[in-house]
Amino acid sequence: MPAYNEERLIGKAISKIPRKITNVDKVEVLVIDDGSTDKTVDNAIEAGADKIVSHKTNMGVGAAFMTGIRNAISMDADIVVTVDGDGEANTDEIPELINPIITKQFDVVVGQRFLKNIPSNYSKKNLIGNKIFTKIVSFVAGHKFSDTQSGYRAYSKDAISDISVVNAFTYTQEVLLDLHFKGHKIGDVPISFTYRNDSKQTRSLTRYTLRALSIITRSLIFHRPIMAFGLFGAFLAGIGIGAKLVTGYTDLFNIHATLSSGLILLGAVSFMMGLFASVVFKRQMFTEKEIRHYLKKINDKDQQ
Repeated sequence: MPAYNEERLIGKAISKIPRKITNVDKVEVLVIDDGSTDKTVDNAIEAGADKIVSHKTNMGVGAAFMTGIRNAISMDADIVVTVDGDGEANTDEIPELINPIITKQFDVVVGQRFLKNIPSNYSKKNLIGNKIFTKIVSFVAGHKFSDTQSGYRAYSKDAISDISVVNAFTYTQEVLLDLHFKGHKIGDVPISFTYRNDSKQTRSLTRYTLRALSIITRSLIFHRPIMAFGLFGAFLAGIGIGAKLVTGYTDLFNIHATLSSGLILLGAVSFMMGLFASVVFKRQMFTEKEIRHYLKKINDKDQQ
């Protein structure tokens, strides 16, 4: 549970988490205090948090998420549920969220917020923005997601050991793309939620949009370089071909024709870079997978 200056709501959020769930031996609450300057930590302790890890300064929700993942691994968690400390998520639905992981149906389960009743104060602007981002991420992944901005999720033990997030600001889209391209099965279940009009994300919507787009672009370049460089190459080549057709210049020594030919050439080079990057990235992912498999074998032997 990442939290930053949530003294007013974190106690209630923790107390609502069910401590007895069918087919689950033990439920522990881990709070990541992201440099809060109020009584968030005190109230979390009072509400019964099992472990609290604090950042010295506010590092961002993405950094808090990764701190939580690392600590969950050290706690030997079999399933990790991420939920914000603002009380928006209905934690009574955790059993439904984790059931597809218990039954081995999915490795990651996302709480889909828009299949049940949507709060009346949830703005149409946010709803449209969510749908646009979800379609963009789905296009990049080649997989249909339903709510890529939802942070209310459940992860299997194998999934959390594969997570690598490099952006400190947010993590929601990056994690889905990262785990999807690593071969993990991702599904969703409908959830209910409340909405806070004073959400920090709402107050910085433009900033969030720009950073989220940069994350999606980086993920596209890393995981699908042929598509990324190919689209850019096609764009350059299209401008070059269009310029030739419009101007009608064919003399290579004419400046217009030379620029057009240069753009077409750059487009071809961009596509070739995509092919090369694809080979390199696939090789890197294969190596990382082999290392994780080797470390898992060592860990399993140590536990025997």
